[in-house]
Amino acid sequence: MKKLFVCLVFLQACLLSAPAAWGAWGTLTSTGTTTALNDPSCAFFAAEQVVCAIRSGKSTIMVNQFNVSSWGKWKTLAGAVTSNPSCVNDGKNHVICAARAASGALQVSTFDGATWSKPLKVGGQLYSGPSCGQITAGQILCAAKSSNGGLTYSVFNGTSWSSWTTIAGPVTSAPGCTGDDAGGVICAVLTDANATLVNRYSNGSWSGFLSIGGTAGGTPSCASLQSSGRVFCFVKAFSSGIFVTAFNGGAWTRANWSNFGGLGGNVNDNISCAPTGPTHLACTITAIDNFLYGTTYNGSGFTGYLKIGNTAVGGSACAMLGPNQALCTVVGEDNKVVGVVGP
Repeated sequence: MKKLFVCLVFLQACLLSAPAAWGAWGTLTSTGTTTALNDPSCAFFAAEQVVCAIRSGKSTIMVNQFNVSSWGKWKTLAGAVTSNPSCVNDGKNHVICAARAASGALQVSTFDGATWSKPLKVGGQLYSGPSCGQITAGQILCAAKSSNGGLTYSVFNGTSWSSWTTIAGPVTSAPGCTGDDAGGVICAVLTDANATLVNRYSNGSWSGFLSIGGTAGGTPSCASLQSSGRVFCFVKAFSSGIFVTAFNGGAWTRANWSNFGGLGGNVNDNISCAPTGPTHLACTITAIDNFLYGTTYNGSGFTGYLKIGNTAVGGSACAMLGPNQALCTVVGEDNKVVGVVGP
């Protein structure tokens, strides 16, 4: 069995043996005076450029761009929304941000590097916020909890969105989805008794739900390791700690997923991680002291938590910025968004 799985089985030992830091986190900086209702979402756009979106106090989507070392100005997109956004790079020099519209439909807008498209409602009846991932270059999947407790989804082929299709659950949470960098999207959801289920969309169909088990207390999140389809999925436990399960790529079987391993921490929300190169991740999380902490996965184990600073509320959002670096954002107690580059 590969070292990844050995490390997850004995995760506490891995945390103790991993380097104290991999690089260094920068200083939290303001993104402007705009206030946010809930958690942001960010996506890689180009080298040293990241696009972020928030749900504003007026229940609209607002967007901003980080370029090299500075933020632009927040821009409001038309249309009322009732969920946090989910933003994803389409692999063809665009970022697509999606949210649930006031009508319950999926609302999307696309950034081409200069302008944002007019928000488009693409149908569906979403019973949670959406989570989106890149299938292949130009293809995006967005999924959400359905009205009947399943997972409803639509696929964008670069030109148009497919009709909405629902796969049976039971699903009790919003999904956390990510592209696996191997032609698929992996989504994690909670089910009965707050256990975690995972499913993969590839080659036009779903592979089937697999049960990872556990008892989670919030929406899962997943991140690609940009290596042969490998993906980590994270949940916040009722005990407030963070747990991680790893998919090693290849055949869609439970044997290719690890059991949950504990990352520890007394936290308010789930962790957000972004790849910073093959087999490396940068992650941030808000702890119960309302400070933002960072950790990294260095290819063999997670490093310990490092306090970054600032009084934070809610979940953070990380996106790849470039080799060995990510940009992470979080909402502060004043409801304004701050960002940090690291590690």
